[in-house]
Amino acid sequence: MAPFLSMKIPIVSNNKFEYIFLNLARREIKSIFTELGFDRDLPIRSQQPNPLPDRKALDDIVFDALGLTEDERREVYWAVAELVKNRLDKARSV
Repeated sequence: MAPFLSMKIPIVSNNKFEYIFLNLARREIKSIFTELGFDRDLPIRSQQPNPLPDRKALDDIVFDALGLTEDERREVYWAVAELVKNRLDKARSV
């Protein structure tokens, strides 16, 4: 069995998480590119992620629970933005 299949999924539940989550849930959620601080018209990996402050606070709680390094966090942001961009580009080409 691959080692990652035996990893335990951390439970993220604390007052800080709930406070940040509720504040984020009350505001308008913007496009993924705005949320993560990317310009959709530029190559994603040529940019440094600059997530909105409340988005970053929530993400950091989850990333900390997963034990992700700063490089791994950047990779998550890049990968998510690239997946969405590729899907939107594909939808426009049909």
